[in-house]
Amino acid sequence: QFLRLVVVPSESMEPSLVPGDVVLVTRSVLPPRVGDVVFFDPPAELDEAIANSKIGQIAKDENVQIASTKGKQFIKRVVGVPGERAGVRGSSPFVSSCKGNECIVRVDKTGEYQRPDVFAAPSWDRETQILERGEFFVAGDNGYRSVDSRVWGPLRRKYIFGTAQWIVSPSHFGPIPPGPFETQALSK
Repeated sequence: QFLRLVVVPSESMEPSLVPGDVVLVTRSVLPPRVGDVVFFDPPAELDEAIANSKIGQIAKDENVQIASTKGKQFIKRVVGVPGERAGVRGSSPFVSSCKGNECIVRVDKTGEYQRPDVFAAPSWDRETQILERGEFFVAGDNGYRSVDSRVWGPLRRKYIFGTAQWIVSPSHFGPIPPGPFETQALSK
């Protein structure tokens, strides 16, 4: 299957995409680039993060089963690509890389915010790590309402179906707007 129409399920990509928007997703042989919006299966690490969250601990104590993420798909923006350093500070993802004398840093221009107290503190701050081949750091444009690489870490390419580029319905038609992540050049 080369093309897929996908209904945006949540507020995690607002204001770029709103619940109910239909986007056209294309499978690509090329790896995603920074700024691309990707459609993917959730990684196995997500169910583990949920189980270890405060909600997961309460469910375990109360002997309640939490629904698995298996069979669901997510849509998020690529913030970091292989070879870059990615981490989280104050719930906000940041990415940096250097080539020669030029360095860049990519941050969420909406600034820091406090996530709801559902996931443990490691989801608010994540040490930087170099993204390996086939690893991407993905984040929702609306970080306050998004469960993404800030919670589970890098997303491996094997989980990615394709890239969303066009909103085709219902309220508007056109390319997906850029997200809140801004790249700034730094000199060494």
